[in-house]
Amino acid sequence: MKNIYQESIQAVENGTKFKVDFKTRSFKLNGQYIIQNSQYEGNLGVELCASLDEFLSNVEHLYTRYKHSIPSTMSECKNRKYFKALSDKDLEDEDMLFGVGRDIAQVELELYILCQIILGIGWDANKMGKWFWQSNKDRDLVILKNWVTVEK
Repeated sequence: MKNIYQESIQAVENGTKFKVDFKTRSFKLNGQYIIQNSQYEGNLGVELCASLDEFLSNVEHLYTRYKHSIPSTMSECKNRKYFKALSDKDLEDEDMLFGVGRDIAQVELELYILCQIILGIGWDANKMGKWFWQSNKDRDLVILKNWVTVEK
């Protein structure tokens, strides 16, 4: 894969299953490691954010897309989800008309965060808290410190 982020999103659009694991810094497509323990071939396709504020703003945007995305049978079968999305009965008509598929929105969000972690986005306890960061825009959006930092 030359551009991991874009090519992975395209693969998921075509029905490929995926799994992101923040703690092991790994990403699988169809059961095959694309990123394993922060190691990968090619280009992540994502640049390290210039600031923590930029990173958090981007995550909030991607999370909003995910939260209002349209669920599929495959997305609803997943037993482990890092983030909470609205059920189909809680979605607005506008979400159903213009929203993206849940799997696509989920891989965009989770893989973006994983790429930023691998590239070295840091944890600022003054800005993000001691154990987790919670968005002021949407209290359902939480990022755990142990996803971002490696415990020594």
